[in-house]
Amino acid sequence: MSTPSTSPRPGAGLSRLLLVVTGSLAARNLPFALTLLRESRPGLSIRVVLTRSAEKFVTRAALAPEADEVMADEWPDDDARARHVDWAEWAEAVVVYPMTLHFMGRLALGLADTPALLAAQCTRALVALAPALPPGGVESAAYQSHWSALSARPNVVLVPPRPGISTATGRADSWLSTLAQAIEAVDARWERHLRRDDPAEDGTGHLMMEVTPDAAGGHVWRRRPGRFSRTGFAPVDSALNGKLAGLLDSADVRLAPGEEDGGSRPHGEFPVHGESRVYRVAGAESAARILLREGPGEQLERLMRGLGRALRELHAVAPGDVSGPPRAMRRLEEWLAGRSPSATAAAAGAALADRLGAKSWDRLRSWCAEQDADPDVVLSHGAPGLGSLAVDADRDTGELLIGEDLCVAPWYHDLAWVAGELVEMRWLNDGDPQDWQRLLDALFEGYGRDLGGETNRLVAMRIALHLHDISAYVGLDASLLTTYAGFLDFLVNIDGGSPHARNS
Repeated sequence: MSTPSTSPRPGAGLSRLLLVVTGSLAARNLPFALTLLRESRPGLSIRVVLTRSAEKFVTRAALAPEADEVMADEWPDDDARARHVDWAEWAEAVVVYPMTLHFMGRLALGLADTPALLAAQCTRALVALAPALPPGGVESAAYQSHWSALSARPNVVLVPPRPGISTATGRADSWLSTLAQAIEAVDARWERHLRRDDPAEDGTGHLMMEVTPDAAGGHVWRRRPGRFSRTGFAPVDSALNGKLAGLLDSADVRLAPGEEDGGSRPHGEFPVHGESRVYRVAGAESAARILLREGPGEQLERLMRGLGRALRELHAVAPGDVSGPPRAMRRLEEWLAGRSPSATAAAAGAALADRLGAKSWDRLRSWCAEQDADPDVVLSHGAPGLGSLAVDADRDTGELLIGEDLCVAPWYHDLAWVAGELVEMRWLNDGDPQDWQRLLDALFEGYGRDLGGETNRLVAMRIALHLHDISAYVGLDASLLTTYAGFLDFLVNIDGGSPHARNS
C-alpha cells in the first residue's frame, strides 16, 4: 500500500478514514452504520482495524463489503511492512468507534502495544474518539482523568457520549456515541485542522489568535498564550499604552497596544479568558499573510518603511517600569544550552547541533550570550513579527500589535527580528531577490539605521529561534530541519563567523 505524498488542502473534504473498532457491544451495529456512511460519502476510502476484543461482537467478513480493507490490530509475523507507520501516514482522520474505557485508558497513558495504538499515538491526522461506556462510566474517576488528558492533545477530537439503554440493567444509564456523531465531529474540526501549521490563521502551541469583525467596521484581534507557552504576556500598563497609541497618528504604520480581556466566555473553540489580549484595529489580515500570498510589492515596501519608523519611535520612549530581557531570548538560550522543556524542540536541537558541529553551535550560544549581556538597552517590542502587523487594505496602512512581549533589549533586537523574518521568507519563497531586498532596505530606511556587519549573526539567531518555535509549538519535521540546518550553517560560518562592529 502506498503512502500519499501530499496532505489534504483546505476546502477539500475527508477522503481517507481509518476506523478502529474496539470491544464494545455497540460494535455489532457497525455493518449497518458503515452502510449508511458509504451511502452518504461515496468517495470516502475506509480502512477498518478490529481489535481482538472487537471480533467478539463483529466479524471481518461482515464489514468487508463496506470497507476497502479490514485488518486485525496485531503485528503480522509474515509482513515486513511497518503497519503502524502505513496507517498513521495514510489516514486523514482516525476514528475510534466504539471506544471502550480500556482502549481510552491505554491511549491516554501513552501505551502503544498494538499497531492501532501506536498509529494513534504518532499520527498527525485528526483522531476522533467516540466512547461507549457502561453504567457509571462517565462518572468514573478513570474516565474523567483520561478525558482531561486526551483533550489537551491538539489533534484529538472527543465525542461526548449520550445516554443509552444498558443491556445489563435495562435502564438508560449507559453512555455511547454513534459513528455518525464521530464523523460530524471530524467535519466540524476539519478546516481548522488543515490550518494547524498556519500561525496567522489559528495559532500554535505558543500563541493562539482569533480575528473577528466589530460593530464599528474594524476588527478585533484576540490573542492568548498557547497550551505549550511557559510564560504569560507582559502586564498591561495603561499609561504606557496611551503614550504608545499617540505616537504615530496618520503614519503608514502606527502602534496598537492591547488591552486585557477581563471577561470569560467561550467563542467557538477559542476560549477567551483573563490572559487574552484584545486589539481593536482596522485590518483583518496580517502583513505576513499578504506577503506569502502576493509576494513583495509597493504596498509591503511602504509598510516595511513605516514599520521601521514605528520601531524607531518606540525605542525613543523611556522604558519606565518595563524590565527584563525578551521572552524569545530565554527560549533560545534554553534551547542552545540543551535545556528545552519541549521534547520535540530538544530533538530538533540535538539534530541541528550534530549537523552544525560543536564549533558552530558554541558560536550561536556565544552570540546569544553577548546580546543578553549588552547593557545598552531600549524599550523593545520584543517580537515585532509580520504576523502582528494588521493591514488595512482600504487605506494601505498598518497597525503593529504591541504589549505582549514588551521588554528592554538592545536596539537591534527588534530590527533583527523583522530582518530575519524577511530573509527567511526570501529564502523559502520564489520571487526576484531584488524585490525582497527592497523590503529590507525600506525597513532600514524607516528605522534610519541598518544592522551593519552584524546582520548575518543576528539573522542567524532569529532563524534559529524560529526553528525552535516550529519544532516546539507546531511539530517536528525532519525534512524541514535538514533545510534549515543548511541555511543556518551558511549564516553561522560566513566570513568564518568572525565578529564585526555594529554599524552606528
